[in-house]
Amino acid sequence: MVIEMNTYKIYKLNPNVVGLLEQKELTEPPMLVISRIRRHMMNDGDMMDVDEITHHLSIKLIGIVFDDDEVISYSNKGEPIVLNEKNPASQGYRNIARRLEGETVPLMTIRETEKGGFMKKFISWFKK
Repeated sequence: MVIEMNTYKIYKLNPNVVGLLEQKELTEPPMLVISRIRRHMMNDGDMMDVDEITHHLSIKLIGIVFDDDEVISYSNKGEPIVLNEKNPASQGYRNIARRLEGETVPLMTIRETEKGGFMKKFISWFKK
C-alpha cells in the first residue's frame, strides 16, 4: 500500500493512522510518497523537511514529488507529465515507479542550487 500525502496534509496527520494501517493484514507494509514539495520553503525552514516528515510518521519513504505548475498544464492538455523528462515532478513520479519495480534509485536532492550570485544574496539580506 502506498500512501500519498502532500506536505500540507502531513501537518494534520496523526501518526496513529500509520499504526492503524500497519495493523491491517497487508501483503506489503505501507510506504509514503510526499508530494507538492516546495524546495524554497523547505530550504528556508518554512515547511517540514523530508527527514522530519518520515521521522514523524515512522514509515518508509518511497519517493518525493516536487510541486510544479506544469503538472496542471499537462493534465489540462490530457498529456501525462511523466513524458517530460526534464520536469522535476516527472522525475519524481518515474523514480517512484522504478522503486516499486524493485530498482534502487536515490532520492532527488531537495536543496536548490543558488542562482544569481552575489546580487541575489545581497538582495536577500534585505528581505529578512
